[in-house]
Amino acid sequence: MKLTVIKQLNNSLKVAYNSDYELVKKLKLDTAYQCEIKRPRNYKFHKKYFALLNMLFENQERYSSIDHLRYDLTIEAGKYTIRKDLKGDMVKVPDSISFANMNVLEFEDLYSKTLDVIVKYFNFNKQDIIDNVEQYF
Repeated sequence: MKLTVIKQLNNSLKVAYNSDYELVKKLKLDTAYQCEIKRPRNYKFHKKYFALLNMLFENQERYSSIDHLRYDLTIEAGKYTIRKDLKGDMVKVPDSISFANMNVLEFEDLYSKTLDVIVKYFNFNKQDIIDNVEQYF
């Protein structure tokens, strides 16, 4: 059973959604339950990342594929694994940014480092990027 909870000022946890409340009602009183606490990925932040990619893609001429742009940005941001190809050469493969494969802290780090990569390789002003992404988003 997965529940989404919100920490309250008194350090207690409160269920976040009505559906979670219905699940909690099924738990037995005076029974200990073990929970794993994870901070879920923010879907809006995920969309913001793609707004950043789309903004960059539309304002550059190096890439004809947004996927190739994303792969290179991810690798340059340091989010990759190294594997051998068929010839035995070492190649960098970008990490998956799926919700299942990258937690919220890793994704926030990727976003921040992607901004830095864009500034470095595309010569955009960081604050201008942030402002423009807010308009896209």
